[in-house]
Parts: sequence; structure tokens; C-alpha cells
Amino acid sequence: MKLINYSLKVKKELLSNVNVTFSEGKISHMLGKNGTGKSCFAKSVMGVFSYKGSIQTDARNIVVIGSYSNIPLEMKVKDMIQIVNAKYDRKIVSVLEQKLQIHKIPCNNRLKNLSDGQRQKVKLLFYLASEPEVIILDEFTNALDKESCMDIYGFLNEYLLENKKSVIINITHNLADLEYMTGDYYLIDNKDIQHISKKEDIIERYIKGV
Repeated sequence: MKLINYSLKVKKELLSNVNVTFSEGKISHMLGKNGTGKSCFAKSVMGVFSYKGSIQTDARNIVVIGSYSNIPLEMKVKDMIQIVNAKYDRKIVSVLEQKLQIHKIPCNNRLKNLSDGQRQKVKLLFYLASEPEVIILDEFTNALDKESCMDIYGFLNEYLLENKKSVIINITHNLADLEYMTGDYYLIDNKDIQHISKKEDIIERYIKGV
């Protein structure tokens, strides 16, 4: 997925004349201070915010999974499983259920009563069952305990091995994401999305603000 002369303004100018490529088969970690436009960028890809320039992709299906892309919390886990089985390929749903260990989540529990980690796994099941080519995770591991994070890291690493054409953009403040999921690194700074070649460099720039 490419951004070509991409600019975004939401109340104020957030990004200006950005030219950057997010590669297939890798997790593109995107860091930036609060207010730099990370979530607004994700929403613009989905058409929520208008932008200038172009977003070039062959993807027919793009999903953004964040706090604002909630699934109905009053539903039970078994209801959600029934919905994805009815709507999508059952073989794909079955594989996702197994890899996400959905069977360990009590099926009669309502989503609002699940732990944060359990709810994120159900979200992954729901959104990935549609076989998206571009997946944007917006603060997906925020506030998760270490065990839940490790489960999700393992799942996403394996998912990319089996879906090498997928583009995954991981908008995050959680530096552990970079430690446990290798990929490319991008920093939003000075209204630009800059590719940073080394993990150590982006962490230093992010922490020190340089």
C-alpha cells in the first residue's frame, strides 16, 4: 500500500505531502506522539476523513481494528461465532478459532464481560474472517496484560507467515510490539511518516522526541 502526496487535515494539518510504502508480508509499526494523526490516518483509509493525494492499493477489503471499531458488546461469544460462520468461509473461521484459542473463552459470556485480551481475540476472529488484504491495528495491545500480548504476538506472526500478501499496519505506543513482532518501522514526525531502518533508532527517537 502506497501513500502518494498524501495530506490530512482534521481541524489542523496533521500530515503533509507524505510519500511512503507499506510492504506486504510485514508488520509496519507506526509510532508517534499523541495528536500527530495516527488514528486519523487509520480512519482516513476507511473513508471517515477526507484527504488529499492518493492511497494506492489493490486491496478489496481493508479493516481497521481499534477501540472505535467495536463489535456489539451485548452479544455472547457463541452468537459472534455463529455470525462469522454464517457470513464467511467456515474453514477459515475454524482455523482462526483454533489459532486464537477461542474455545478457551466461555461461549455464554457476553462480550462486555470478557477480559480485554479475550475481547481482542474475538475482534480478530470477527475482522480477519473476512480475509482482508490490509489490516490496520490501532493501539491493539494497549492495556493488555503480558500473557494476552504474547498470545496476540504469536498469532500475528504466524498469521503473516500464512498470509504473505497481507499488509499489517500496527499503530502503537507499546514498544513491546516492536520487540516481539519483527517488521518495518515508521515514525510520524513533523507532519510526515518517516521510514526508520533500525528498531533501536525509532525507539530512541520516539522516547527522546528527536
